[in-house]
Amino acid sequence: KTIASGVSGRTLMRRAAEGLGRFLKNLNFKKYVFVIGFGNNAGDGVYAAGVLGPKRAKIFCIFPESKINENVRWAWKEAKQEIIFQPSLTELRKDFGNADCIVDSIFGTGFHGSVEGFARKVILEINKSGKIVVSCDVPSGINSTTGECSLAVKADFTITMGFPKLGLFLPPARNFTGSVRVVDIGLKKPGRKINLEMITAEEIRGKIPKRNSSFHKYKSGHCLVFGGKMTGAATLASMGVLRAGAGLLTVTADKKISFPEAIRIGYDADIPEYVKRKKVRAVVFGSGWGRENAEILKVLSGLNIPRVIDADGIFLMRKFGYLGKMRNCVFTPHTGEMRNFTEKDLTPPEGWRVVKSIAKKLNAVLVLKGFQTVVSDGEKVFINPTGNPVLAAGGTGDLLAGMIAGFIVQGMSNFDAAKTACYIHGLAADRILVKKGDRGTLVREIARKIPEALNAVLRKKFI
Repeated sequence: KTIASGVSGRTLMRRAAEGLGRFLKNLNFKKYVFVIGFGNNAGDGVYAAGVLGPKRAKIFCIFPESKINENVRWAWKEAKQEIIFQPSLTELRKDFGNADCIVDSIFGTGFHGSVEGFARKVILEINKSGKIVVSCDVPSGINSTTGECSLAVKADFTITMGFPKLGLFLPPARNFTGSVRVVDIGLKKPGRKINLEMITAEEIRGKIPKRNSSFHKYKSGHCLVFGGKMTGAATLASMGVLRAGAGLLTVTADKKISFPEAIRIGYDADIPEYVKRKKVRAVVFGSGWGRENAEILKVLSGLNIPRVIDADGIFLMRKFGYLGKMRNCVFTPHTGEMRNFTEKDLTPPEGWRVVKSIAKKLNAVLVLKGFQTVVSDGEKVFINPTGNPVLAAGGTGDLLAGMIAGFIVQGMSNFDAAKTACYIHGLAADRILVKKGDRGTLVREIARKIPEALNAVLRKKFI
């Protein structure tokens, strides 16, 4: 439709390739190896290689030159770079070993069926290379509509063009897509109502409160974290609150806490009076609380401010009948904790409908944590595209709960705060993945990356 309206296909290809090139540039690697096919997806890759330049990018086409289409030839001319056709596996293996990043532009959105022949061998080599892999539009080998695949490139990042493709979020393909970004190539948004969306940097950028020189700690918001038996969890939630930008933090604790930025009050304090007097705007409950001392639920239910309920807090609310009775809540369960709400299958796409249904029933925001975290307010479902196995560590959920509250106290709605926190939380992990790999990072190190990730969104840095 866009082409029919007068925008040329090559203009769209240029926009797509420039977006991919910008993402690759921001990764700041020294050497990129592009592996291309023969169609328009290959054209995007060739043009993007031209954005990086011949000193940083090397292009291999795994098909004969006679097979490439006219758009690839046009991109080749524009890029002014050499393409090595029909390389041997030995040659590819050597260049993969010398590369910092492999860019997959073999098959695009038109692919269906299974990968055969030499392409299959190449994809297996890419997957065992141990390098950061970026796929153009879709990882080669997946059906971008249904998510079907037998063998596909396992990407760390998928840079998709125009709009997200449903197959990127459906099994089994979702296991190959990694962290997803969208390049705006100027397509008009569909006119029909859509209840399933992907969180984007562009969307949350417009929701994050702006600051100026008159800002001070009270304007930045005050949050209360209920610290329980496991003080480490409350500390990580507290880090999330402050790293998200809150100005003041109070933690309930029965002993001194090693967190100098926090104000400590005892469990015996008059919490409602303190919340009113100190203008607390949101609370976090459940992180490391334990499954005893349910009396706190009476206090919590009497507060007329947003409450982020995590972990043990969800268990206690279910056990003592508070679920569905306490309004103005954000619940942040992982898949195991979702058993407090339902026994239904949470695999997409049915899982998305389950999350939406429960959020509507509770009249709350529900955040189902995990790879491709799902956020719903009961009306819409948003999928978070950021994040990776760096987050597969105890405590990352506590950090996220704190971040959600940290954005709420700055003036964001519960729904917008949840979406923003999920995106920034995952983006912080993505930035670590690029530099340090997918394991061994401490949660406090992820917390340190939150301001950097937030700044990247605000400054429109595409990564």
